[in-house]
Amino acid sequence: MLVSVYAEGTVGRVDIIGSISEWNKNNATEMRTKCQDLKDAGATSLFAYLMCQGGDCFQANEIVNIFNEVFGSYTGEGGALVASAGTYIAARATKFEQVENGQFMIHKPMGGIYGNETEIDNYLTLVKNMTTTYYDAYKIKLKKPEEDFKAKWEAGDFWMTAKQAEEWGFITSVKGSVKIDKETAAAIKDSGSPIAIAAEHIITQSQNNLDMDLKATAIALGMDANSTEEQVNARLQANAQKAADYDSLKAQQDAKEKEELAASKKADLDAAEKAKRISADSRAKWEAMYDKDPVGTKALLATVQGIEKPLSDGIKPSADGKGATYEGKTFEELQDESPETLEALEEDNPEAYNKLFADWKKRNKIQ
Repeated sequence: MLVSVYAEGTVGRVDIIGSISEWNKNNATEMRTKCQDLKDAGATSLFAYLMCQGGDCFQANEIVNIFNEVFGSYTGEGGALVASAGTYIAARATKFEQVENGQFMIHKPMGGIYGNETEIDNYLTLVKNMTTTYYDAYKIKLKKPEEDFKAKWEAGDFWMTAKQAEEWGFITSVKGSVKIDKETAAAIKDSGSPIAIAAEHIITQSQNNLDMDLKATAIALGMDANSTEEQVNARLQANAQKAADYDSLKAQQDAKEKEELAASKKADLDAAEKAKRISADSRAKWEAMYDKDPVGTKALLATVQGIEKPLSDGIKPSADGKGATYEGKTFEELQDESPETLEALEEDNPEAYNKLFADWKKRNKIQ
């Protein structure tokens, strides 16, 4: 039995593939722990997928106990085969769907024991009790008369299509068909299904299809049509490695181009802002345009003319009439108190700066 326990968003999922085999205590504990971990991690519901030809009825009962103890209830879905003990898990779900071409089989729990009369009698009681447990699980789902089901129950293996299982009430709905591959067909054959002959045909056909696929793959790879599976796999692996190397190289190249583009964008916008062709306030918009269309934005940016700030020399005589001032301060006062204002004046309004500087030289009789 292959059991996978994992999360899909807030849904905990348990996939049970194959025959339900006997567990030891640690295995049962491990499943309960994994289900509890799913719930603790945020899973709010549980979904079980079954592709199962049956197996140990006691273990199937324990699986149901674990599901209900941890999550309270669960829903599920069946693949191409849900048989024997697997149908008990399906019947205990609040909602269970199966593929249209699926097979569903019910029968009484079975077992065997070797021992003295007391051991045999005790085991018989255990099997009878489990039989009642299974019967009641199916009974509560019935859409048809219980007498009809009881006759099927007593007769032995009760095989149904998914549609028939829905009509009896054992599953709640039927969904689209699934492809029956070689492994699934073998499981159907091993289960004793009445479609075993068809399953045998599927196994043979699957092998034929595999051979055909191998030839087609070899030809597509440019190899001889009679290449062995090992040779084809080796070529596929080599091609996969080449693809991985290419992807790695492309990722590096893409990263390099991205860095270069970012550097180019910064340099272009820095230059435009310094030349007063764009303002600091509009830079974010230009960056967004650059990200969408680097080439077009670069070309557009080149056509933008510098924004000329209307100049007014702002030079006025001092209140005492002894010299020229800018913002109320003489050249020497700006040097002492606000040299940054003087630097900005020299860069942004050189005419005013020159007039203020000339006044300072004149007052200090400097040629």
